[in-house]
Amino acid sequence: MIYSRDLRSVVDDVLDPHFGAADQSPEASAALWSTITELGWPLVGVAEQAGGAGGDLADAAELAAGIGRHAIALPLVETGLTAWALAAAGLPVDAVRAGATVVVGDPGELRLGSVSGAWRLDGVLAGVRWVPAVPRVLVVGVGEDAVRVALLDRSAVQVDRTENLAGEPVGVLRLDGVIVADTAVAVGPAGLAADLVDRAALLRAAAIGGAIERACRLVTAHAQTRHQFGRPLIALQAVAHLLADLAVERDLVGAAVVAALDAPGPSSAAAARATAARSAGVVAAGAHQLHGAIGITREHPLHKVTRRLWAWRDEDGSQRHWELRVGREVLAGQADDALWSLVTGHVG
Repeated sequence: MIYSRDLRSVVDDVLDPHFGAADQSPEASAALWSTITELGWPLVGVAEQAGGAGGDLADAAELAAGIGRHAIALPLVETGLTAWALAAAGLPVDAVRAGATVVVGDPGELRLGSVSGAWRLDGVLAGVRWVPAVPRVLVVGVGEDAVRVALLDRSAVQVDRTENLAGEPVGVLRLDGVIVADTAVAVGPAGLAADLVDRAALLRAAAIGGAIERACRLVTAHAQTRHQFGRPLIALQAVAHLLADLAVERDLVGAAVVAALDAPGPSSAAAARATAARSAGVVAAGAHQLHGAIGITREHPLHKVTRRLWAWRDEDGSQRHWELRVGREVLAGQADDALWSLVTGHVG
């Protein structure tokens, strides 16, 4: 699925030579990040007057899909989200060009207290993508009176490093009495935290969709070139049916992301994310079934995308989490208008 036609070819030209960049040297990854930064991609979706590169959410989704399609292990999506949140809070975005990530903490996880002209941050925030590897982390706290944001140097906080199934760094961010100057804490718009969660869900769905697209390409190529019983696998009816099923899953995720781009909101973002999570498992399983034993070897490229599908589908909430959120959104009112609008795209 193409979300930004003008950007799609550029993304493929830049990223295709680096497919599976997780296996490249740190120097190669750093060089690719330098290229991405020079192109302004971490600031796509942020208005130019706020210091960004311009573009809209569809452009940001195209970049996220490219990360998935080319199995790129770089914090492009996370840095873009950080820049967008900084701009929304009226803070400069240049500080995140070297890479950043963002985390939203609710009152049960994060405590912000004013202490003599400064702020004290306490809490434990788990599952923060890329926090062990980036120099900046934006903490968005939802307080009783306002949403506050603070951009922290990672060196100033404690991080317990882990990795997800794709080998990407994930960490537990421990804020134990971290003091931040009052001038470094900004008040964000009332809906910033919720909007950030929705935006992250939509971009993650786009990234999953990109990985699904690559998996479908790989499995189709395998079925066309691999012979069994004297003919290519794709000539077998059961194989052709399974390939068709995987293509349907690919298009379903793409359609859900497009619907969310056309009608942004918490219900459409959650629907896209839930759809992507379900399809991720279906496609990964089907792709490995068709590849057989060769698909699980390190030398074969399939695992570069399927490990991401398995990792990404459960990060920031499982499929069930997003399905429940869809239910809460569409059943919040007494009428069926919200459900009708979500299903059909029409109001009334």
